[in-house]
Amino acid sequence: MSTAVGIIAPFYDSYQYQDEFHLRFRANNRQFTMASFHELAQNGYSTAKLSRGFTYEDDLPSAGYYLEGLMHQEGYDAVMTSRYDAETLQRVAEQDPMAVLLSTTMVLSVEALIRILHAIRKAMPGVPVIAGGVFIWKNYLSYTRYPDAESPWDQLLDSKFSSIDADILVAAPHGRSSLLKVLDALKKGSGGSFDDIPNLVIPRNGTFFFTRREEEIVDYNEDFTRWDLVERIVHKIPLRTSIGCPYRCVYCDFNKLHPKVFLRSPESIARELRLANDRFGRSPAIVHFSDDNVFINRKRVHDICNVVMKSGFRKWMAFIRANDYTQEEYTLMERSGLMLAFIGVESGDQGQLDRMKKQQDVVQLKRTIENLDAHFISTFNTFIVGYPGETMETLKNTIRFLNELTLTFLTASYEIFLLRIHPLTDLTEAGNRAKWGLKGFNADWSHDTMNRDEALSGLYTVFKEVSNVPYHYAEESHFFNRMKYSFDARRSFFSLRHQMTIKLIENDPWEEVEQVLKEMAVSLNLPLDGLDGSMRDEIIRPLGISGG
Repeated sequence: MSTAVGIIAPFYDSYQYQDEFHLRFRANNRQFTMASFHELAQNGYSTAKLSRGFTYEDDLPSAGYYLEGLMHQEGYDAVMTSRYDAETLQRVAEQDPMAVLLSTTMVLSVEALIRILHAIRKAMPGVPVIAGGVFIWKNYLSYTRYPDAESPWDQLLDSKFSSIDADILVAAPHGRSSLLKVLDALKKGSGGSFDDIPNLVIPRNGTFFFTRREEEIVDYNEDFTRWDLVERIVHKIPLRTSIGCPYRCVYCDFNKLHPKVFLRSPESIARELRLANDRFGRSPAIVHFSDDNVFINRKRVHDICNVVMKSGFRKWMAFIRANDYTQEEYTLMERSGLMLAFIGVESGDQGQLDRMKKQQDVVQLKRTIENLDAHFISTFNTFIVGYPGETMETLKNTIRFLNELTLTFLTASYEIFLLRIHPLTDLTEAGNRAKWGLKGFNADWSHDTMNRDEALSGLYTVFKEVSNVPYHYAEESHFFNRMKYSFDARRSFFSLRHQMTIKLIENDPWEEVEQVLKEMAVSLNLPLDGLDGSMRDEIIRPLGISGG
């Protein structure tokens, strides 16, 4: 019997709920960044000659690497991919896998999961498919909270989805033990049974069969990705320094998925980084700490920065909170190679932050973003539009917050998202819903101060009126931008790109769009030859706002 195991770890759904304001080139979907525009100008503005450049399309979530290392550790041959197109799945099928594992870390909807599973089943009709991970665990918790008859939205474990193209769902916050037992049973052939394996959900006879629940005992100081057994990396090395989040933001479900917070020891983190550096240290890898908040307390600032400095890696990124860091701590972050900090600002209005139970202060948020930028640490700042209490006045405060940031290197960026009400958040609780007159779920809702359509309009209002901070482009290279162009040139480019985006969204005449393109080229001291008329059909018009 084959010992090969296929691993599908898609990053596909990472943009599903994004309200899109980005410019892209039609030729290869590359984002319109300073680097791509510079390259385009060097090739006479021929998009056919534009390289794909840096892309997240082949990125992999941490669970994919973890599963690959685990499979190799357990003696299986593993073939891993982030894609599930027909050609890629055919290559997996050619390895004659005994099973296919689907990681759902970045899957955000039942519809997306069904589509991915269908593609796998079509490519490998006789191969057992095992799905596990965050999305399965979320759906299990949601199912126990809202039985079928009471569920206000589609739930994966509703019997109507029991014909999904999966043989087994592993419903656990970690799932390692159950998964390995399933694979052991598969190796036994027809004599193997899954019914006695804990924490499984099995589609069967038009419904779901639930095996017994068993609490997992996981030592995260010992159970981490075996980077020495991973064959290749794409762009970054994802790694968790902690599990769980101590904060209880009303719109968020993270604290329900892992209610207990576990901090890995610096020694454990150092061991995993050492494995990764020994395996990939010569490649231009970026370490991505993927936990909810890498600096949970002040001590962790020193622990994490010092352990990275000793690891051999020189660049890293992480999610952080806007705490009252000292200048010495900002300097330590910079010295350690922190290049990008993800900050969930969510609103520039203090009342909204208080209603969200963010435990954040707008003054401190502003100070943190400015200090990080002054130390040439980029920040990606996210905002939610439409949370209960939202009005045009609170949106004006968010706009004012962004426009009044004082940026030294202009490495801050922002992105705005429509409020979505997910099953495990406190926004589903009756008391909160009554308090705010909240009706509806997911992206279809209304409350006492705003409805979904007004929020969609608000998204565009924020985008249109924020002129001080560029919208976030994942493919933007702040290192390239700073090394190649002055502060004034960068600011001019971002301002002109913003103007051009608005013109494209509002379907202004192409001649006006092209004039902005020419101003952009002039501001960067790039040639104009080849620009006349050449770009008319080469830039994808952004969606602007989407109902999603």
